[in-house]
Amino acid sequence: MPEETREYGSCIVTVEENYAIVTFNRPDKMNAFSPELFEGLQKAYADVKSEKGIRAVIFTGSGDHFSAGGDVALDIDPLRNMSLKEFKEYFDPLVNLYMDLYNLDKITIAAINGFALGAGFEMTLLCDFRIAAESAQLGEFFVRMGLVPEIGMCLLPKIVGPGMARYLCYTGELVDAQEAHRIGLVEKVVAADQLLPEAKKLARRLARAPAAVGIIKKAMNQIGGQPLELTTDVAVSYQFAATRTKDHVEAVKAFLEKRKPSFTGE
Repeated sequence: MPEETREYGSCIVTVEENYAIVTFNRPDKMNAFSPELFEGLQKAYADVKSEKGIRAVIFTGSGDHFSAGGDVALDIDPLRNMSLKEFKEYFDPLVNLYMDLYNLDKITIAAINGFALGAGFEMTLLCDFRIAAESAQLGEFFVRMGLVPEIGMCLLPKIVGPGMARYLCYTGELVDAQEAHRIGLVEKVVAADQLLPEAKKLARRLARAPAAVGIIKKAMNQIGGQPLELTTDVAVSYQFAATRTKDHVEAVKAFLEKRKPSFTGE
């Protein structure tokens, strides 16, 4: 697939080979989420979701930061003047996008540069993998604005454990890249100039993986963290689904023919 760039307001999609890079593009505002940026992200998501040739997606921020969270003037300040009905109407599209991103049948990678705070931090939690530049600082900033995390209260305990999740949510404290790696919040820390190259390397590798990876993602989202006795029947049903993929047939055939398999993600 030839390289192509598509602009959706304050969100840019760059397609390279069989993966895409979604870039938040409000560098003068540290890529803080505004209604315009959110609308652009919705369109970008719809774009990459519908394109079968895209099998992995990298999320990152332009300039020095991933995202400093919600734009205080445009996104946060209006909240207290909304009725409950208006509040739900404002947040329902965001919640739907969160769920769609979490369950996207493509591999997702957060390439975290600089600040990833509040809603920006929540975006990283939705991704399958998080790679941080050495300069990165991450945190559930909500409590420092008198607010609560929207998805971090659910996802963060699964990633760093309940005690650390409570600490980060209660204090709003920021952690640097090395501490984030130590507590399991990010999978890898790299020099700033290696952030995108490293994310692209992982995206290329996983974009060539068999369809089983997508099934594993779906299964782990559904049953991860549950007691083993409650998961075996579901796991077997997912295994059955895997045996019906073209990639499974290709893997067996390649093994018997003593060659490398050629996966298509089907």
